[in-house]
Amino acid sequence: MQLEKILQDSMRVCPLFRDLTKAEFSKVLEHTSVCTLDTDDLLFRQQDKAKDFFLLVSGKIKLSLLSFEGTEKVVDIINPGMTFAEAIIFSGIPGYPVNATALAKSRVLRINANAYTKILEGSPKTCFKVMATLSLRLHNLISEIERLSLHNATYRLISFLLEGIPPEMNDRSEVNLSIPKHVVASRISVTPETLSRTLKRLCQEGLLEVHDSHIVLINPLELRRIVSI
Repeated sequence: MQLEKILQDSMRVCPLFRDLTKAEFSKVLEHTSVCTLDTDDLLFRQQDKAKDFFLLVSGKIKLSLLSFEGTEKVVDIINPGMTFAEAIIFSGIPGYPVNATALAKSRVLRINANAYTKILEGSPKTCFKVMATLSLRLHNLISEIERLSLHNATYRLISFLLEGIPPEMNDRSEVNLSIPKHVVASRISVTPETLSRTLKRLCQEGLLEVHDSHIVLINPLELRRIVSI
């Protein structure tokens, strides 16, 4: 069944599809389907056979790993407009390296990796564009590893909160935590207890106000100064 136009438009603005010709894009659409997920539904498990990559149209997806002890580590939070599992396009990995779970009711496009790879083989320009996109994702992941390994919980939390406002915003701002706090804790590699203590201390210092899932950044300029030291 042909994808409805709104879903095609969602694909067209994505860097992985933006430079495809009309014929190439039509070929990709032939191998694309829609998945609708409810909260906590699993899209794929770690080590499931990797044949597709995905584009999130609406909702929120959690990518996570399970340790040998059964502890979950949140690797990334996928927001609408983002692709994920696209590394299988070039790596040829047999199974997905993470679990993908819906954090809210979500709509996801499932794109067959083999069909997409064949398109790239005939379009060097598009192939280079895709490589640039994946390189940027790799750069961001390396920065994330550095942030988690070299900095304390306060730095990690402030950095996470500042991602929720424009970089030029210096006035009092509100960040809406659209994911549970225990997921935030896992995302920045701290325990929920450490997250609670850090939030409380920053509130006592007059830098934050916490209202359930809404966090007010009272002085974004000072918060940026803290993470730049």
